[in-house]
Amino acid sequence: MSYANSSVLFGRDRHRTRQVLLLATIIFFASLVVYTSFPIYESFPFTFVVVVPSIPVIAGAVALVSAYLNDGLLVSALVPVMAVIGMELSLGIWLYFDLVPSYDPAGFGFIPVLLAVAFGIGIGVAAIGASTRRVVTYINS
Repeated sequence: MSYANSSVLFGRDRHRTRQVLLLATIIFFASLVVYTSFPIYESFPFTFVVVVPSIPVIAGAVALVSAYLNDGLLVSALVPVMAVIGMELSLGIWLYFDLVPSYDPAGFGFIPVLLAVAFGIGIGVAAIGASTRRVVTYINS
């Protein structure tokens, strides 16, 4: 069996895998739009409590549901990574158009660490989702 046909890595159902990849793309663009437009709505109350963590929570939930329904370790891990890529691209847009001061609080050297953490969170969430499905299947049978 080749790795390209592995259901553990890419999921059991190719159609559902494509749906999750489409959701990962939507999460990337949502992250890009939300974090790029952040200077516009930063004066609203509860912005840091509601808006900032919303995209990572949604990405984690999509990865969890994807792993529960279809396995696909790499596909589920890609969803939080796309959210981080959108966030870092928006930070680059902020700096390019001078929307924030010329310093970068997270540092562009911090990008690989953020990507690794997002990938690790995606793998952890995928393992939880796939394990939960197996436990539920075992209990129901």
